[in-house]
Amino acid sequence: MSIHFQFLQAEWPKVYEAVAKAESLVHSDPRTACFYSRRALEIAVNWVFECDPQPLPTLQNRSQRLFV
Repeated sequence: MSIHFQFLQAEWPKVYEAVAKAESLVHSDPRTACFYSRRALEIAVNWVFECDPQPLPTLQNRSQRLFV
């Protein structure tokens, strides 16, 4: 059970599952904990993009893409 991320459980259960797993493994298997931390972040970022209907800017040519 994760005491540091309990507040996430009600609204974002998938994020909570990942951070709880990361927290439980932080001392015994830090590399796996890092994996679960990244997974939690990816889930949260995907949620942000799903909830924000703003279109992403389109780039007109290759030279503009180099400076993004």
